[in-house]
Amino acid sequence: MTTLGCDKNTIDSEMMLGLIAEKNYDIIDDPKAADIIIVNTCCFIQSAKEQSIDFILEYVDYKNSGLCQLLIVAGCMAERYHQELAAEIPEVDGFLGVGHFDNILELITYLETTDHNDQQINEKYRNENQFFGDIDKEIIEARRYIREGTVSTFVRISEGCDHGCTYCVIPKIRGKYRSRRSREIFNELQNLQERGITEIILIGQDIAPYGKDLDEDFDLPKLLEKIATEFDFTWIRMMYLYPEGITDKLLTTVKQHPAICQYFDIPLQHLNDTVLKRMGRKMNFAQISALIHKIRTTLPEAVLRTSIITGFPGETADQHDDLIKKIKLLPFDHLGVFKYSQEENTPAAEFENQISEDEKEKRYNEIMITQQAISHANKQRFIGKTLPVLIEGMEEDTYLGRFYGDAPEIDGTVFVDSNDTPLTIGNFYSVKIVNALEYDLIGDIENEFTK
Repeated sequence: MTTLGCDKNTIDSEMMLGLIAEKNYDIIDDPKAADIIIVNTCCFIQSAKEQSIDFILEYVDYKNSGLCQLLIVAGCMAERYHQELAAEIPEVDGFLGVGHFDNILELITYLETTDHNDQQINEKYRNENQFFGDIDKEIIEARRYIREGTVSTFVRISEGCDHGCTYCVIPKIRGKYRSRRSREIFNELQNLQERGITEIILIGQDIAPYGKDLDEDFDLPKLLEKIATEFDFTWIRMMYLYPEGITDKLLTTVKQHPAICQYFDIPLQHLNDTVLKRMGRKMNFAQISALIHKIRTTLPEAVLRTSIITGFPGETADQHDDLIKKIKLLPFDHLGVFKYSQEENTPAAEFENQISEDEKEKRYNEIMITQQAISHANKQRFIGKTLPVLIEGMEEDTYLGRFYGDAPEIDGTVFVDSNDTPLTIGNFYSVKIVNALEYDLIGDIENEFTK
């Protein structure tokens, strides 16, 4: 299984692998040694599509050379472009859309037992067994395949999106917003706790509205409170909170429970009011600024992440300069930048004054240089503090870890000097921070961390 794209795709892959593992298939890491290869694809932006195609074509070579017997394309690209892919890459044996991951075994069984190279049989099967659409159906439940030794993992609490941003195709792929039933979340959390997971990361396209569509008495603050009081996770992390959903009640809940990381991932996409309006965003800069001030005041130790789109259609040089100025006014600890991607069937794709790729690159670099200085300055506040750090690996003689302000794979690293004391990968340790780089921290081990 090759998984591309976001954290939601990671969970989808683990669910498919969980079903596959129950049927005694061997799951291996080396695609050259696999009889069956599944590519769980992403098509959020153009670069993601290109990456997905590159992997598919690489595995087509394995199939043509006899190394691979079955090649299956799943996920967002399969949902949106299965007809085009079937026509252009006939070596792909089967496709599985985002609403049908629970049909993976049915698809594999068909491909293993039928002459799927017979065009007539294949067309009949595809016409009668459409594994596409149904993107609005209730969230699929399955026991996930999680590797031994894993201590940090994602937990999906919602799916889909109702925001309708003018640049985004996600609602057309993932469907409308649906909250996951709380009992299913708690059942999964119990299983993860029993398996030794110490950090859970609650995810969805936007988790802030959790529960609004259910007949349950659970919103996001109540869900967090129950997890913090009834489970024993060291860290409970939230990812993807649209700003309009961050309430006083949520901030109070985070403040009251030390296990909930004071970490807020707030995708703002821009800070200029004109551009925000054209993007279909719901808050202007004054409202955003007030929210950030409230978070910083309520939770002074909070770490804030955001994402910005540069080169949105019609974005003028003055609006870009205004964005730079406002990034300096609201110094985020982490800030990621995407160059606008013109996605078909989105309103923004038809907007006039599309920005050239060269200009997007120039603006991207200016934002990143600006943020580098901000990140370096923000990191200095941790020098002299002792923080719990999750040790995740080792490089030469230095251990690598994360503190509460670093989400896995996207944020920085804490480089830990253990003073020749062997540390256990996957355990938490108290680390005194002695230096700060642009994106990373450096610290000395003090002792094993206990809650």
